[in-house]
Amino acid sequence: MKDSNIINGNCWVAHFDILGFRNIVEHFLPEGVLEVYEEVLKKIKEYNVNHKFFSDSFVFYTENDSKDSFSNIDWALRLFFEEMFCREIPMRGCLNVGPFYANEEKGIFFGRAHIEAYDLAENQNWIGFVLSGKVKEKLRDFKIDNGNSYLDVFKQYYYLEYEVPSKGKIKRDLLAYNLNIGSSIDTRKATPQQCRLWSHLISMEGTARIHLNEKIKRKKIVGLVKCPVDRNTIIKYKNTKKFLLRVYPALKERMKNKNSQISYSS
Repeated sequence: MKDSNIINGNCWVAHFDILGFRNIVEHFLPEGVLEVYEEVLKKIKEYNVNHKFFSDSFVFYTENDSKDSFSNIDWALRLFFEEMFCREIPMRGCLNVGPFYANEEKGIFFGRAHIEAYDLAENQNWIGFVLSGKVKEKLRDFKIDNGNSYLDVFKQYYYLEYEVPSKGKIKRDLLAYNLNIGSSIDTRKATPQQCRLWSHLISMEGTARIHLNEKIKRKKIVGLVKCPVDRNTIIKYKNTKKFLLRVYPALKERMKNKNSQISYSS
């Protein structure tokens, strides 16, 4: 008899983690962080996707690798990433597909699909959400009524073929979520929503720089005068800004003579 609490087979599995999680914990009350988590996770409840989170890590998974299950987890993950981004919680994540085992009752979760998703998420050197190569190939096989593949549709509206910056100055050709939040990408003039995304990104970078400067000062106090600046933190934001400008080129015009700080009020 099959245990309904156990999942064992090919599934859609995603892993996300938070950049600079230690700084978030140090500067905010735990209750406040948890409140944000619960508020965002509540928004994706309707998509019927399983999720678990511990500390800075979030795992999402479905019961199988069907087309319907993909639709559910894709909507859930894009919404999750958007909501966290707009709350200025920087994340990186990856959706994968393959073997996965989950025993809810005993709290056991493992499988190659999650390991691969974890590796691809952790190696990204920016704020972003990507689909693995295995997901890309599977979407190529899913067809819609007019004969086009899911891959064609999702590349047109939600994902961009991109050389995703990874640790060690490596770039991986993956499908990256384009943060197309209710607005058209091909606009001559940046929309308020596009400007809002940029402002959130600049704000997150500013917070990261403050925490970085505090860390440098603490090191100097204990005698580490020649402590190196953690440029990798800044590079992550530089890479993210480059991607957002690739997706929304109209933002470049709004940025001129405004020191990268652009208003989204109009």
